[in-house]
Formats: sequence, C-alpha cells, structure tokens
Amino acid sequence: MTEFVFESYRLRADAEATRSWYGARPLPWVTCDCAGCRNFVLAVKTLPPAVTDFFARLGLDLEKPAEVCVDHADQKSCLYGSWYHLIGELTAGKPLPGHLCGEWLTLAEDVEAAFSPDCYLLPKDFPLPSLQLNLEWRLPWLLEEKNPYYEECGHR
Repeated sequence: MTEFVFESYRLRADAEATRSWYGARPLPWVTCDCAGCRNFVLAVKTLPPAVTDFFARLGLDLEKPAEVCVDHADQKSCLYGSWYHLIGELTAGKPLPGHLCGEWLTLAEDVEAAFSPDCYLLPKDFPLPSLQLNLEWRLPWLLEEKNPYYEECGHR
C-alpha cells in the first residue's frame, strides 16, 4: 500500500488493486435511467485534470460510483452527492462529529471531496480494508431535455 497525504487526511491505499477490482467489473455502473443519473454519466467526462488525476492516483474510475444523487439544481447544472470505495485505510483525518466524513478538500472549482472509514453500499466482494471517498460536486447539465430537478424546486 502507498501512503497518500491530502491536507489533514493520511491514508494508505492500494491504487493498483483498486484499479484492478473496478477494471474487472464492466460498465455501466450507473444503471438508473433517471435524468440525473443519465446526466451524471455524461458530465463526469468533462471534469478538469485536477479531478481526473486525483481519481487516477487512487485507482478509482469516475464512471463507477457506489451511489449518486442530485441534491440541488439550477438551469445549467446539478449539485451531486456521490461516493466511491477504494482499497485502503484512513490513518489520519477523522469524520466530524455528526457527519459522514471529515474536512472537505477542494479538488477543483465546485468539486469537494472527503474521506471516511465508513463504507456504505460496499459490494460484498470488495477487498478489505476499505474506505469511502465522498464527493459534492456541481456538474453541468448536458442532456438536451430540460433539467427536471430545477423545475421540481418550483422554478419554471
């Protein structure tokens, strides 16, 4: 395992084993057909190198989240919450009291990340030890259809 340091976080992770695990599982991972998920699949392909490089260093595939949800939207974007699992353990940087994760790291404009030792929806065959990478990110609305999440908030 390799030691990684991201601000207050220290973790030991096996990026190659993580990459291999995800590589052995074919796409698509986002199987929900809602507009938010269909947009997510397109939008993660537009992220800047700072984000794609961060994921690559950890052996993670942007297109294979454990969970994705839309938290808020405007006409041109959605604020997504999502998480990913990686093989490794957190050695420093603990969750904030009452929160799923600890300090948020800014990976790029509108892209925040935090690590947690608690893994939700961890596949049964995922290697241990494991940790969770939590994301809050604003991604562009790329579908040709109107953004229904914006309209659900009472905006028309």
